[in-house]
Amino acid sequence: MILIDAIHIHSHGGLTILDSFINGIEENPSVDINNFHFFIDDRIDLSMINRIKNYSIERVRANHFNRKKAYEKKINLVNKIVCLSNIPPPIKSSKSVYVYFHNLLLLDNKTTYVTPYFFILNKLKLQYIKFFNHKSYRWIVQTNFMKNKLSEILKIDKESINVHPFYSDQDIYFKEKDFNSKSINFLCVTSSSKHKNLNNLIKSFLNARLDAKKQFSLFITIEGNDITKGNKNIIYLGYIKRDEVISHYLKSHFVVMPSLIESFGLPIIEGIKSGSNILVSNIDSLKEICVPSISFNPTITKDIVTAIEMAGSLSYQQDSILTIKNEINNFIKLINHDV
Repeated sequence: MILIDAIHIHSHGGLTILDSFINGIEENPSVDINNFHFFIDDRIDLSMINRIKNYSIERVRANHFNRKKAYEKKINLVNKIVCLSNIPPPIKSSKSVYVYFHNLLLLDNKTTYVTPYFFILNKLKLQYIKFFNHKSYRWIVQTNFMKNKLSEILKIDKESINVHPFYSDQDIYFKEKDFNSKSINFLCVTSSSKHKNLNNLIKSFLNARLDAKKQFSLFITIEGNDITKGNKNIIYLGYIKRDEVISHYLKSHFVVMPSLIESFGLPIIEGIKSGSNILVSNIDSLKEICVPSISFNPTITKDIVTAIEMAGSLSYQQDSILTIKNEINNFIKLINHDV
C-alpha cells in the first residue's frame, strides 16, 4: 500500500496539488486506486475534492503529535510513503519515502516577503524539515530552480531530487481574445499575502496612462472595495469558485502576476491555456514556466506601470508561450513502480 500524506494541505494552492494528483492517478490505467491510503487534513471540506470518496482516507488533525500517531498506526501496512505537503514523515522510516516540495517561502524566507509571524513560523518549519529528513528520502519539485534551491538550503544531493511539475488544466479551454476590443480586462488570480505585491500592482494600474477611448478593468481575486479612476476600474472578486475563476480567465486579455517570490505560478499556465497574454515579475523562479509577453521588476512601480501601458497599447512583441510540461504521469510512474 502507498500512503499519501496530505496533512497540512488545506489552502487553495495545496488543494489544487491534491486534486491534480488524484486526477493523475485516475487517468493512469496501470494504477490500482485500491493501493492508496490518504491522510487528509481535517480542515478540508471534502466536497471540494469530489473524487476523494473513491479512496481509503483517514482525517488527521494537522499537528505533529496527531500526525505521528496516525503514522505509527499505519506504518507496518505500507511499503511506500508520499508526502505532498513539503514535510517528511514525523517518524524515521526505512520505507521508500517521496516528499513533494513546493513552498519556496520556506527556503527563501525574508521579512520583505512575509509578516514577522510567518517569518518565525517558516524558520521553525524549515528546522522541522531538516530534523526529520533522511538521506534515503527522494524529493520531487516543480522546477530546476526549486531543485537547486532545495539542494543548497537543505544540503540534499541533487541526485535525490526529481523535477516533475504537475497541474490539472482539463477544465480550461483556449478562447480567442479580441485584443483590439474597446474594453480590455486584466486578471490577477492571487491571495492577500504580502509577497503577492498587490499594493504595487494596484498603484501602478491606477497610475498607468491608458487609451482614453477604451475601458480597462483589473479583476483581483481578494476582498476589497472596488475603485474607479477615469476609464480604469479595479474590481475585487473575493474568493470565487473554480468555475468562476475559469470564466474570468476566458474573458481576460491579460493575466498579471506581480509577485516578489513565487513557487510555481499556476495562474500563468492557466492564463496561457485560456488564450490570455501574461505580464509577470522577472523573478528567477518563474522563468522556467513561460516566455511572457511582458516582464517587469516587481519592486519598481514605474516598471509595472510601463508593463500595463505596453499591454494596453499592444506594444509588446509576442503572445505568451508556455515552456513547462505537465509531468503528472512521470510522477505517478515514479511512486507506483514496484507496487
